[in-house]
Amino acid sequence: MKKSFFLLPVFALALTACSNSSTESTGAEVTSVGAPAWQTEVQSAEMPSSMTQPTYQPQPSYQPQPSYQPQPVQAMPQPVTQASYGQNEMVGNCNVVRDGNNTPIYAQIQKGCYTDSSYTVGKNDTVFLIAYLSGKSVSQIASLNNLSQPYQLKTGQVLRLR
Repeated sequence: MKKSFFLLPVFALALTACSNSSTESTGAEVTSVGAPAWQTEVQSAEMPSSMTQPTYQPQPSYQPQPSYQPQPVQAMPQPVTQASYGQNEMVGNCNVVRDGNNTPIYAQIQKGCYTDSSYTVGKNDTVFLIAYLSGKSVSQIASLNNLSQPYQLKTGQVLRLR
């Protein structure tokens, strides 16, 4: 809806209010009162007796329920095998730890441990892993090897790192 249609009734109301020739006053009368004086006496009132007595609500008493204590089950400790956590792979002088899905566990890999000038891509290797191992950024490796996103690597591909 146009603004002019909304403003039209407002202007009509303002014009009729201004053109009214009535002598009645539409404003409230204003009376001036002097500054209030200080009250010198304070009226005292007694406090109700209900406010001076403490309210006491008795707390319900709770009976502790007997707790269930299951009998401990004797479990034989299972030896932790390397296969349950994935596998370790030596790449150059780096120990690459992978989980069960062959995803690198970066917290267990030393960053920048690969120091050779080239890298041969292995199965499940990514540009991100190679950058982490070499201590370089992904963009540096991509520019050295003319790679563009998405970074498609092939097993056996040799990447330059310097």
